[in-house]
Amino acid sequence: MAFALAVGGCSSSASSSPQAVPTTGGSAVGGSGPVATTVMLGKVAGNLHQPNRRVFQKHRKQTLKRVGAAVDTWIDGGFVGVGYPRDGFGSAFRDFTAPARHDAAKQKRLMTNWDLRKKIDGVEVHKRKVTVDVFAPHGRPAGATARVALVFTTTGDTHQRVEIHGRLFLGPDDRGTWRVFGYDVTRGGAR
Repeated sequence: MAFALAVGGCSSSASSSPQAVPTTGGSAVGGSGPVATTVMLGKVAGNLHQPNRRVFQKHRKQTLKRVGAAVDTWIDGGFVGVGYPRDGFGSAFRDFTAPARHDAAKQKRLMTNWDLRKKIDGVEVHKRKVTVDVFAPHGRPAGATARVALVFTTTGDTHQRVEIHGRLFLGPDDRGTWRVFGYDVTRGGAR
């Protein structure tokens, strides 16, 4: 959690306008057709004087794509990219670190559609947006906070609007794969 405070505590915009990067997320399972995640750059923190901004620009698109893909694994595996009814959510936490995966599995009612898994036949996605705040000391991405806004309506026997909002905290592993190491998520809507 100390990383999240560092990103939130010191920020400097590396660009004057956000730029969306498409991701491969989105699924046509039940409900409506696929809705891809809109991934936008939020704030960039770090020592970003002019040469370091140029360094960050080289990493910007790839960072947004990789962070977006890690978040999409959770969104698709836990909520909108799976077939219903179902028995579990095995792939939802694939891009989480082992400790974060353990915690998320204990909170599956919050982090997936666990309670609805046998009561619905699909979802219709209304909003699927991720804003990525990046910690980039000297222009090199070292961590990120993905601010998630997911809104969908379930279809089938149980019809309800569900809103998932929160933050996923990510960092790259030794191979450059971005992993979720913590989260702060809320779930709203009728339950």
